[in-house]
Amino acid sequence: MNGIETSTGSVCARLGLASFVAATCLLVAATALAQDKLLGEFGWFGVGKAYEIDKGHYYWVGEFSGTFFNEKGEGSPLHKSGFKCPGFNDLDFAKKRTNAGGYCISTDFDGDRLYFTWRIPSGNPAPGSRNAGTIEYNGGTGKYQDWTGKYPFLGTTQINWADGTATGYVNWIR
Repeated sequence: MNGIETSTGSVCARLGLASFVAATCLLVAATALAQDKLLGEFGWFGVGKAYEIDKGHYYWVGEFSGTFFNEKGEGSPLHKSGFKCPGFNDLDFAKKRTNAGGYCISTDFDGDRLYFTWRIPSGNPAPGSRNAGTIEYNGGTGKYQDWTGKYPFLGTTQINWADGTATGYVNWIR
């Protein structure tokens, strides 16, 4: 980061946390689908850029991408579908708070897409923290064109890598 007087590891950890919160939101959004509420897990990899707003306060923008696994298995909606979720994460480590949100596009093996928004209105930016959010389905194409609804999720950042990327997962909950 330009002009930031801090260790690379510290910045990467913070960037990873931002990715974690964003990914968590996206995962939750993907698994709690409308009509036939989805339950499952979304594993993600977050890549983006963080800007230091002030000491200990970062704003991250980027994308969480990965795969959703429907707990009902083969033949169930969006099982093993791909997700691309652009989003933001406002991380304030000094005040131990974060909020995040964005959009997701999920595409299944048939090429049908589901669109949704996700939001984590407040949470803890610490690695390993489980942050609650909501996803809202906004329709799609093919079999998902009429899907609507709003559902809860929990997101977790598992690993903050030294290069500023992060990996984690989101659980769509009942």
